[in-house]
Amino acid sequence: MRFFALFIFLFFAVSHSYFGKENEGLAVFGWVSLLQSPRTVSFEGSGSALQSADFGATLMNPALLSGEGYGAGASWQSGDLADRQGIVAFSHGFFAGRMQHTYGVVDNGEVLNYGDNGEPTGTASYPIAQYYAITAAFPLKLFRFGITGRYLWERLSENQDSQAGMGLAMDWGFAWNLGSTRYGFAFIGRHLGSQIRPFMKGGVNGYALVSELAASAFWRSNQNLVWFFECSAPRYSPAAGKLGLEYRFSEAVMLRAGIQRNLIDVVRTARSAFDGNEMPASGYYRLFSLGAGYKLWNFALDYGYSMLMEGMGHEQRIGISGNF
Repeated sequence: MRFFALFIFLFFAVSHSYFGKENEGLAVFGWVSLLQSPRTVSFEGSGSALQSADFGATLMNPALLSGEGYGAGASWQSGDLADRQGIVAFSHGFFAGRMQHTYGVVDNGEVLNYGDNGEPTGTASYPIAQYYAITAAFPLKLFRFGITGRYLWERLSENQDSQAGMGLAMDWGFAWNLGSTRYGFAFIGRHLGSQIRPFMKGGVNGYALVSELAASAFWRSNQNLVWFFECSAPRYSPAAGKLGLEYRFSEAVMLRAGIQRNLIDVVRTARSAFDGNEMPASGYYRLFSLGAGYKLWNFALDYGYSMLMEGMGHEQRIGISGNF
């Protein structure tokens, strides 16, 4: 009970970072929202209300953390906008609930440096970003509650005046009707926190992270097909709608698909269909995502493919997870 009281205190103490508008438009550590499992991206982040053993579900909604015994998973993503990024996770029982430890890394490799006038300096930087997160979830009488604490670290340059930037963040989530196989609902706060150390010595500190609030639901229309829905409200970006589905092709094989759009673009597209004007381009960078999963005993192999907008290329993710 003392742990739960502490989590509730943190819930209210950190959530103000979403509603506060200091340093508006200057969010930091945006890469943290890109580190997702193949299954999660296949739904375009819409599957935040259905309980799953996939470690990526916990990253989208801490209340979904579930399973028995020990669990482990890892994923790797690459592509035109997601090169050399990965996640490793480990979960275990914790009092009456469950706990997951997650490590994520983004390695940008070598980046050539240029001067103020655009001329090459002959030097290079090796930016790298990492985070460690710890999640705890507890079953309560009417719903399930989960909370994640996250420490973020990012180095942009090795110049004399630069230093590693650091941040602290928290996610929280509530999930209702998890025992049902037909439908369920969830409410989530993601990446609520701020920078605690600037990237330059003596620099400005305290910028908020790319925080967002979201409401999610799922509906199983038949034995083999599940629909996922989410509406998210990022702190600095337009509200987004997400739609995904998962079809059980066989006992071992799952097929998945998802799409995400800014709601304002959906309205503009619908309006253009009536007035005959050309449909405007969406503001979201992924056109759609597809994926598949294969389960063998207590292990799962997942793959996700994302097509990017405007010929920007594609992204691919592969992951493996299991319980033992």
